Amino acid sequence: MSTIIRLTFIEIRKKKILYLTLALTVAFLILYGTALNYAYDSLEIQEAFMRTTISSQLITMGIYAMIFIISFLSIFSSVGAISSEIENGTYDAILAKPIKRYEIVFGKFIGVLLVLIPYITFFYSSIIGLNIFFGKGMIVNLAFKSILKSLLTLYLLPILLTSIGIFFSSFMSTMASGVILVIMYFCAMIGGFLEQISIAITIESTKQALNNIGIITSLIMPSDVIYRKTSSLLFTTSSGLNLSISSFISSNTQPSSAMMIYIIVYILSMIILAVRKFQRRDL
Repeated sequence: MSTIIRLTFIEIRKKKILYLTLALTVAFLILYGTALNYAYDSLEIQEAFMRTTISSQLITMGIYAMIFIISFLSIFSSVGAISSEIENGTYDAILAKPIKRYEIVFGKFIGVLLVLIPYITFFYSSIIGLNIFFGKGMIVNLAFKSILKSLLTLYLLPILLTSIGIFFSSFMSTMASGVILVIMYFCAMIGGFLEQISIAITIESTKQALNNIGIITSLIMPSDVIYRKTSSLLFTTSSGLNLSISSFISSNTQPSSAMMIYIIVYILSMIILAVRKFQRRDL
């Protein structure tokens, strides 16, 4: 398995999309930092409550943009992990050696994450660091414990998307896997948005319908749940007060621990199903 992990890691490093993503990430951070510089300069004359509200929104905007970039990098790094090798006939030579198919699945899974996890750590730390640097005491008081818990929760996003991508890749073509996973991701995002705005709806039937849509989409694709949990953990104080802008607008509460356990079970299920599908696939 270690050989598959190493080869997958080297393969992803050689892809142009990785270096293009890194270049665009640096460009984004420069643009984001410039915007923060001007934004925080204008906040110096504002009241404390306004500074807290706007600073939390600035951090949330950065994290939301980061989520998009991380998600698409995770999707496009995983959907071809197995199917592209099958299409190229690589496994005819690999499987002739004493290598189990489950080792290939786990090796691909771990190899992709070895690239994504350090990237996410850098990206997330940069966004928080830029806000702390330009905020100069004006930002929400972010505790190190909250930042760490938020980052650890964020790691679930690439793990989730990679597990689903490899599952599809084990029995579908690269193109089909990518299209389906992207559609699922956007459906989850819209479902989460509908669930959030249902709080402000006064008509009970409409409110329940929107809430049910959000719950169903979260069960099918829980990616939006991870974003909301990450944001909530970051802005939740030791007293339990949520200082995120979404909390002020919709009285949002963070996703439950049961939902996070569901996500872990979901990920494990995707990996197990990927192994079973790949073992039965005729190469």
